[in-house]
Amino acid sequence: MDMMEIPVDGSVSIRDILGLAVKRAGVDRGVLINNSLLYAVNHETADLDHKVVDSDEVAVLPPLSGGA
Repeated sequence: MDMMEIPVDGSVSIRDILGLAVKRAGVDRGVLINNSLLYAVNHETADLDHKVVDSDEVAVLPPLSGGA
């Protein structure tokens, strides 16, 4: 899943937004909501209970790896 627009009324949590995204995309809840992912709102990290409004951008960031 690359990008999805989900309009909201008022203020809702990232957890609520991801719940809607899971239903719309038809994927398992664990794909978007789990302890190995990071979440960001408008390019700043946030937790699942962070409140967002309709104009905010929410990102789900996969675990980082690397090094040599």
